[in-house]
Amino acid sequence: MKVQTDVDTSRALLRLLNEARTEADELRKRLEKDERVLLSTRIIMGHELKRPATAIRGYLDLALQQSGPGVHGDVRDAIKKAQDECRLLDELSSFFLRLLKVDGRRAEGRREVVEMNECIEAVLDGLPETLHARERVSVHVSPDAARFGSDADAVRIILENVIENALLYSNPEDPVEVTVERAPDKRGVGPADLLKIRVVDHGTGIPEEMINKIFKPFVKLHENTGPGAGLGLTLVRSLAELHGGSVFIRSEEGRGTWVFVTVPEMPETDRGAVLS
Repeated sequence: MKVQTDVDTSRALLRLLNEARTEADELRKRLEKDERVLLSTRIIMGHELKRPATAIRGYLDLALQQSGPGVHGDVRDAIKKAQDECRLLDELSSFFLRLLKVDGRRAEGRREVVEMNECIEAVLDGLPETLHARERVSVHVSPDAARFGSDADAVRIILENVIENALLYSNPEDPVEVTVERAPDKRGVGPADLLKIRVVDHGTGIPEEMINKIFKPFVKLHENTGPGAGLGLTLVRSLAELHGGSVFIRSEEGRGTWVFVTVPEMPETDRGAVLS
């Protein structure tokens, strides 16, 4: 009698387990669908935010061009201030769009094999010629980090912003060193390795009180370092943390700055994998 009771109990537990698995699978499918809808909505919103800002800036440019000598100086100043605000809004829209696109690829599990040397070469070629990146930047990529499974756009954007900052905040003749290595992830959160990026400049350095502030939006050390709104390091930190990585900065005034970025390797998956 006891044996039969145990059998019946086991069967009931198996039935409940199967039902739970079925419900969990249906919930996963609904969440994936909702996630895709949410991502599409966010990207559309980003584009729609960018469109009116571009249009308004065009009208302001036209108004400034057609304003005659009789227009009061305060009016012209107001138009120019409005243009600056539109440029800021345009940059914010671009910031959110880049972040959303990378987030979408990460959510879909899209993994690429990033050719690190080619990636850095493309970054250096894309920087303003006035920075003389080719002459000033030395690059060392360890052989085991030459190919790394991650999001190519995220890695490129991180390198682009950190290297450009190093060039901007150092003297035109000062070198910048970029080192890329692979290392085990000792945090115990997964089996993947880490991509470790180190960018060193020998510029003026960052004041100690600014170290914790420079990752915040719109923070710039010097206003004369370019037209950007001060979103570069905010984007770097957002992308690194989005992929489970981190950013750390050490700096000494008068000696230079060391920027350390880690990005965990994305695991290989059959879902949307892009391998090259």
